[in-house]
Amino acid sequence: MIIEMEKLKTREELKKEDCWDLESVYKNIDDYNKDYNIVKENISILKNRQETFLNNSKNFKEFLELDSMTSRLMAKLYTYAARKNDEDTGKAIYQELYGKINNLYQEYTEATSFVTPMILETDDSTIKKYLDEEKLDDFKHTILDILRYKKHSLTKEEEKVVSAYSKVLDSSSETADYLMDTDMRFGYLKDENNEEIELTTSNYSTLLLSKDRRVRRVAFLNYHKVYGDFKNTLTSTLAASCEALTVSSKLRHFNSSLETSLFGDFIPTKLYDNLIKVVHDNLPLLYKYFEEKRKLLDLSEFHLYDGYVSTVKSIDKKYSFAEAKDLVTASLSILGSEYSKALERAFSEGYIDKYPNLNKRSGAYSAGCYDTKPFVLLNYTETYNDVSTLAHELGHSMHTYFSNKYNSFEESGYPIFLAEIASTVNELLFSYYMESVATTKDEKIAILNERLDTFKGTVYRQTMFAEFEKYIHDLTDKGEILTSDNICNYYYDLNKLYFGPKVVIDEEVKYECLRIPHFYTPFYVYKYATGLSIASYIVKNILKKTPNFKEKYIEFLKSGGRDYPLEVLKIIDVDLTKEDVFKEAFGMFEETLENFIKLNNE
Repeated sequence: MIIEMEKLKTREELKKEDCWDLESVYKNIDDYNKDYNIVKENISILKNRQETFLNNSKNFKEFLELDSMTSRLMAKLYTYAARKNDEDTGKAIYQELYGKINNLYQEYTEATSFVTPMILETDDSTIKKYLDEEKLDDFKHTILDILRYKKHSLTKEEEKVVSAYSKVLDSSSETADYLMDTDMRFGYLKDENNEEIELTTSNYSTLLLSKDRRVRRVAFLNYHKVYGDFKNTLTSTLAASCEALTVSSKLRHFNSSLETSLFGDFIPTKLYDNLIKVVHDNLPLLYKYFEEKRKLLDLSEFHLYDGYVSTVKSIDKKYSFAEAKDLVTASLSILGSEYSKALERAFSEGYIDKYPNLNKRSGAYSAGCYDTKPFVLLNYTETYNDVSTLAHELGHSMHTYFSNKYNSFEESGYPIFLAEIASTVNELLFSYYMESVATTKDEKIAILNERLDTFKGTVYRQTMFAEFEKYIHDLTDKGEILTSDNICNYYYDLNKLYFGPKVVIDEEVKYECLRIPHFYTPFYVYKYATGLSIASYIVKNILKKTPNFKEKYIEFLKSGGRDYPLEVLKIIDVDLTKEDVFKEAFGMFEETLENFIKLNNE
């Protein structure tokens, strides 16, 4: 059921059972507006309690409870407005609804901006006494986490100055976006059909998948040459972003930009260093994978632009949504009856918006809140990748379902550091299940190849990015100047290290570091690598039926935001300050690679 754009149905033409059940959130706009007006009134009340909310424990409790109720209602309002807007972005009524709830969030943020600074100005002993006197256990983790920042906070006036300059400090990222998305032009090339097309940021990734080596070579080299032409401007924007973090780190008395960025999740910098070390130790496995790809592509030499093209036949088989449901359900049944029953609710109770329709948001995601279902948006077109995506997004939804069911609102939100684990566990379990039921050699090879590429892109490549980030921020912290030569040459050497001596590293790749948007959101990419590593460890233990591990994993899903990430991970016996989990992940990569090579040689 590949759906062509001109044949897309309107939202009204879809069957009710193929759409998510947003009526379970609000039956109509009038119901929505009742809660909207309550939130508006609550924001005003919260704002007026600035002078009194810390006077005594009773006031503190009343403020926290009203604030919590307001946040909870806003999350419900946002979920409805955002989902309605995404299902049909062409409807003005939902555009307005979405715009208004975003404005309301801004109003709430401004009205309650005094809370954290005032808590930090108060003696810790007073705050802890209030928490104990009023038995505010559900709020304890959040409030104590605020107190952690005390030694890294500025005075109220200093915070005002920093806040006023925040938009200016963040502007370098916006400048880079405008330059890359709007002003830069990459020229033209001839595609596989010898037709001239413009090379753009939109089609670049697709062109790298071309079976025609000339196409991917020209696309790769020309694309990065243009970044080279703008190297000084882009280096300046990246350097400004690094400098902003360095200044903030020093003002707040952190030892480094890295420590600043990891502080929120209570992550030691040792974890970051461990990840890089273990990846370095396992680079020979990646070299082996690229050598196998070179042989399969029958190339005398392997360039970076050859790393994206598939060496296997794609899985052209089509899967109806009913078949997808059966496959996903079967692949996840190993997680036990409680998980399976929750998963069945997703299919039977209107969690999932299945098919594309006119003006529907593209892609896929899981999103919900404490008082709604954990909805899933899909654009399902019956491909293998769509089925895998369904498993992935349901991993998010089940994590949210269990977190909400077994925690209060205040403790239900799990941290971003843990957010991709459950989804990746599902994706890997689905991959292993499909490998076990594959009926042809080509199917098995394609599944193994997809798993290998996931590791390559998520663990190896993201860690290379993480290592580059550490280098440029360390330089900035030391007061050294970032130049296009020193950062681009370092990035070029990193590519040589990560891809190995048998891969030809074209000089133009040195400019790739100037086009990675994540470098303007410092020290985030390592979370992708840690997430897949943890998921690999979980899946290996589930598949080999380690005693009591499945139960520990379900308990992990139920943990919500009760504690910091590394503490929550102890539920499943994970200690990321050690190398064990990362080594387990590379064990999975190596096993998959050996099976891939063996099947290709049969």
